[in-house]
Amino acid sequence: MFTRAVILPATPLLVPGAAGAADPLRDVRLAACAALAGLAASGPPMVLAPGPHGFRGPAVLRPTFAAAGIADAALPADVTAPWAVERELAGTASSVLLFCLGMALGEDAARVPVLEIPATAAVVGRESPQRAAGDDAEPGSRAASLHAAAGVVGRHLAGGGTLVAAAGGTPGPAAVAPADPGAPHPGIAELLALAAPGLTAATRPFPQEHDHLPAEYALATLG
Repeated sequence: MFTRAVILPATPLLVPGAAGAADPLRDVRLAACAALAGLAASGPPMVLAPGPHGFRGPAVLRPTFAAAGIADAALPADVTAPWAVERELAGTASSVLLFCLGMALGEDAARVPVLEIPATAAVVGRESPQRAAGDDAEPGSRAASLHAAAGVVGRHLAGGGTLVAAAGGTPGPAAVAPADPGAPHPGIAELLALAAPGLTAATRPFPQEHDHLPAEYALATLG
């Protein structure tokens, strides 16, 4: 299967230092970084994740875990190094994906664009991408913004690009696992259904035995 997208759990615990000296998701991170390196070799990636500002991007953003209560200084210097330049801050879920891309790709990760969508389906963002050509949804509506974002994603894929997307669940130190841990965030699933219908998924589960964590995380690929 030619991989067009990798779906990662949106938990900062994937990143070293986010849980202090503990590293409960090391195996998930190693598998994720290997998948991301392979994905980037197939085409330039774009990050898709829920964010605090509604529809935003595509834009080059700087990752931070400040909103999750984790100081960036707690993370290893080599993890944060690609984003030394001051930029607009990414949301927590986007930051998880960007930091993982940094571990997989190094400095190249700092050029990866981010497209954020409302964290919940009912929220309409303050910022919207340009409307896609032929979009007949009412301007300013969530449908219009979703179709515009789908146009951005569709054009990125048509140009040979790839996607790194957040799995469903609540962004935070221990993301709440959805019924299917490998499924994209619901808003992203909507977006992909419009932009790239027909993609098939392959999921690798990672059962957990740590206290206070979901019973399972998953790494999914779409192709």
